[in-house]
Amino acid sequence: MNRFAPIGLAALATLTIAACSDDDDHVAAEAVLRIFHASPDAPAVNVWLDGSPALEGVDYQASSGQIRVAAGSHTVQIDAILADDSTLTVLPETTLDLAENMEYNVLAMGRAAEIGSGNDTEFGPQIVARDYLMPEGARVQAIHASPDAPTVDVFITAPGADLSGEMPFADDLAYTMASDAVEVPAGDYQIRITDMSDSSIVYFDSGTVSVPAGGDWVAAAVTNTDAGGSPVSLVVDTGAASLVVQSADSTANLRVVHTISDAPGVDIWVYGTAPDASSPLFNLMFKEFTDYLALDVGMSYDFAVGVNGSDPLVVVDALGLSDVMLDANTSYSAIAIGNLGDMLDNDETYVVVDANTRRVATEAKVRAIHASALAGNVDIYISEDATPSMDDIILEGVAYKGDSTVLSITPGARYVMVTPAGDDSVIAIGPVEFPFAGNTLTTIIALDDPMSATGVSAISIDD
Repeated sequence: MNRFAPIGLAALATLTIAACSDDDDHVAAEAVLRIFHASPDAPAVNVWLDGSPALEGVDYQASSGQIRVAAGSHTVQIDAILADDSTLTVLPETTLDLAENMEYNVLAMGRAAEIGSGNDTEFGPQIVARDYLMPEGARVQAIHASPDAPTVDVFITAPGADLSGEMPFADDLAYTMASDAVEVPAGDYQIRITDMSDSSIVYFDSGTVSVPAGGDWVAAAVTNTDAGGSPVSLVVDTGAASLVVQSADSTANLRVVHTISDAPGVDIWVYGTAPDASSPLFNLMFKEFTDYLALDVGMSYDFAVGVNGSDPLVVVDALGLSDVMLDANTSYSAIAIGNLGDMLDNDETYVVVDANTRRVATEAKVRAIHASALAGNVDIYISEDATPSMDDIILEGVAYKGDSTVLSITPGARYVMVTPAGDDSVIAIGPVEFPFAGNTLTTIIALDDPMSATGVSAISIDD
């Protein structure tokens, strides 16, 4: 998880010192700020306080902890960091009047793609003010910060408590609403977010979490942009640190991609059981891929690949996977790669982690994977025109099974081209034009293709 990177600490200190009198024993009147990045499609941001940089590179699902400033009038500005590292002001300089011994939680929330739309879910700041105190036990406050989640009830109970006999910590909590800040004994708790009319419908379950003595927790429910099934995750600002709590029943995502040109349609068997004919794992053909499938975690999986329709079953041993462990809240692509007829040991199911998959309104994300067993090392160009050049985004010398990982580019139409390494006079794939719009991720897989004039082509397995 990306954390806030504090900069300009001297500037923050100056704010406090400036409010002091000449009497060294006098303590300046203080207020407290916490800042949250809770917008699921906004890029990382920089935060300015009183015209000076205060926090840098704040990414989604992070918070600042408590920032002490002199009570009085201050300005806050938020700049989005764009794909080319330039910045765009998304919250113009705004004046906050901060009262003594008050705490102000400033949440950047809503959808960046809706800026200027007038919708209730467009990007903007929300401020939750409360008294500042050091609790004898602990204090907890919940904020509904997900534009994608319905109105909910929040339960904070002893672990394992039957919710049918419990009163909600907060009921009918709608988007942008905050519960009261409630002092509770330090100890172990279970946080559950449920349907507002039926507590048996649980959208989020924290499992057991320990709230320490002196803990002053602000828990913001934000949109879950990872795998896992739950619509939300919790960003918890403890006052001293920021942490993300995922639902305890989170799953993993797995999709399967068929890129072997001389392999027939295949069935993916799980634990020796054939897929039903209605399953996406049944008769997967060359260039086809499944949607993400949710799989339970905490167990190992065995996958076998069989030729569809064969009797007795013909299993492609090289493509099988055994003792596969999947991590919660993580997405994977299992790509069947190789060439069965070349008699080389290059056939396998290549599993990659699909990281950095959060869609961002101001970025187009692109990833390239080299899965052509017959091609050598290649260069990959992403160009504004149809001619490769050194001015283009280039990945040089990408080998078989090479992976660019996810690159962020400025949105706009681009041409993708693949050439032999070091030779831009031969375009093996492309030029293929992609729109590369904001809020998208495009994963391109280069593969062997006997129907292509060059013997290779590519597929895209994302939007």
